[in-house]
Amino acid sequence: MLRFNYKNPGTEKYLLLLAYLIVLLYCLFNEPIYSPDTYSYLNAMPYRQMGYVVFFKVFSTVFGAYFDVAVVAFHALFSLFGVHYFFKKASKLFQLKTLLKIPLLIILLFPFFPPLSIANNLCSEGLGYGLYLIFIALGMDILFNKKQQHLKYYAIIYLLLISIRSQFIFSTLIFAGTYVLMYRKTIFQKKHIINILVFCGLILVASLTERTYHKMKDGFFKPTPLGYTSASTAPIYLSERIDYKLFENEDYKEIFIRSYDTLVHKDLLPKPEFSTKEVYKFFHDNLPKICNQTVRAQGVDYYLNKPTPEQWSENQVASYLYFETEAACKEFTKVLILNNFKQWSKLYYTNIAYGFKSQLLLWFVILAFSFSLIMSFLKDSKRYVVIFLLSSLILSNAMFIAFASHSIQRYLFYNYALIFLLFISIYNLVIREQKS
Repeated sequence: MLRFNYKNPGTEKYLLLLAYLIVLLYCLFNEPIYSPDTYSYLNAMPYRQMGYVVFFKVFSTVFGAYFDVAVVAFHALFSLFGVHYFFKKASKLFQLKTLLKIPLLIILLFPFFPPLSIANNLCSEGLGYGLYLIFIALGMDILFNKKQQHLKYYAIIYLLLISIRSQFIFSTLIFAGTYVLMYRKTIFQKKHIINILVFCGLILVASLTERTYHKMKDGFFKPTPLGYTSASTAPIYLSERIDYKLFENEDYKEIFIRSYDTLVHKDLLPKPEFSTKEVYKFFHDNLPKICNQTVRAQGVDYYLNKPTPEQWSENQVASYLYFETEAACKEFTKVLILNNFKQWSKLYYTNIAYGFKSQLLLWFVILAFSFSLIMSFLKDSKRYVVIFLLSSLILSNAMFIAFASHSIQRYLFYNYALIFLLFISIYNLVIREQKS
């Protein structure tokens, strides 16, 4: 049995290297995994974000027929670097002992193995995971170790992360809010105002970058046509055919009717006898069929038969179908949620709870968020602020995913290490309060 002697820093270093080597070899000796998402990135479809499309194009150009093996290797190496960077920063910040470092490392390495296999899956998680861990570690360094000079690195990593995984777009606002909590008594000092502007302004920079990319590639200065196409799926799933009358735009009426009728034909609508949990479970299991193969497909097919301006380029003609479908779905999302808010809110809550696997865990995180927010105002203690930051990041990701899609492990595994650290933070706080 191995003995961990952490008085000798070399021991931990070599054990970490061994763990990383095992993971790397596992990834390299397993085949790349192709999925429908893989081909949509390779074909640079308009509804795919800039970062991973560019990444794929570079690797396919440089490595040719062996690009997939090169992608797996890069995924593994980069994400392992992210794991190591986060592990070292978190271990120091949370003052983790050996018995807590081991489970943290296991949790961080878990996504490299089935069912996620993030390095072998030729999808954006392979880069997104490493970027997210580095992003969180840099943010905590800035807040709790007062390393404001790292803000430039934070900005770069955030922009790269959002260009690949837009689900974290609001995370920088959480860091901004945490920063305000920490420095609320001197918040109007020039340096604090500048830092807050940087935290918040990054969303604008990310949005402009994304729109510029689509203007250059697709001919339209618009955001990636994905978010509302996904978000509209739940309200359409819960709607009635007569709801087409809620829309003034004749195109939107027709797309809605086509989508609804197709869902009826495919038997993809909830049954009257379903409970709320059954309504969600059916939605959860069939979301790709409801969204990608029905709502988006019907919208694209509808606009495919509409005339386009003669002066448009081939890229504009090919891509406007998706941008127009996204505009229709944006209207569907707003109107149908308001029209059927009670049923939608039940589905939304069930969606969030499903991602936590237990309502008890969900409410534990909610209570941790509420309690830490109040105590952060009442006391100048870093311990409460840390709990606020972790619970905010966990909840924001879960709520965003539940709004835009369904709560599958692929979108929520980013939370696992943060949940573990949240428990550690609360435990340390309770022990400290008892001693005092």
